[in-house]
Amino acid sequence: MPQECRSQKTVERYIPLVKFLGVFLGNKCEVVLHDAVIKEKSVLAIANGHISGRTVGAPLTDLALQFVVTEKYKESDWVMGYKTQSSTGVPLHSATFFIREDDGSLAGMLCLNFEVSDILQAKELLAKFIDAVGFCDTSHLHSDENEMTNSNVETFTDNIEELTEGIIRSVVQHSLVAPERMTTAEKMEIMQTLQDRGVFLLKGSVALVAEVLAASEATIYRYLNKL
Repeated sequence: MPQECRSQKTVERYIPLVKFLGVFLGNKCEVVLHDAVIKEKSVLAIANGHISGRTVGAPLTDLALQFVVTEKYKESDWVMGYKTQSSTGVPLHSATFFIREDDGSLAGMLCLNFEVSDILQAKELLAKFIDAVGFCDTSHLHSDENEMTNSNVETFTDNIEELTEGIIRSVVQHSLVAPERMTTAEKMEIMQTLQDRGVFLLKGSVALVAEVLAASEATIYRYLNKL
């Protein structure tokens, strides 16, 4: 059986769980079921999709793509309690459960994204009240807020082109040199970063990289061969 068909069959067993968790956890928690093999149309089921604006058929996120590239699923059954934010800047408390095949390969991911903006506001209000009445030193209460400031930004999109271009442009923007003036070595460094982030696992990525780096597709393929 082809890997795509096998993985989808394995992951589809979790579809009823998505609706169950969505109802139980409430409309502040998004529940998403990803197929890790079909990355371009990865979302098989979603509950409370208003949190990210995604629907069934949306692609894998950039952060989930990094889990695939780094093979995070080989280290643990899940990644829990990491902080990120939606594309609109809403803080999220997130977790990912890895769904494996019998041979240990990654079939899919079950992800929870919980909105914590109300909780953080309540915490800030409580901290101000405690400061005002002089109960105790509350400096330690702000540690999570600092973590949120330095958190990962997970990109939620409903189409693969937007996801791919977003990753590419975010990497290129960190360079102090415009693509038109980059040396081959500088472009190779960009290529390495893009490969580490799993961009070249996505269909159509070569054409988008070529456009952003002001190079031909043949040149991008040549860079890939060197990597």
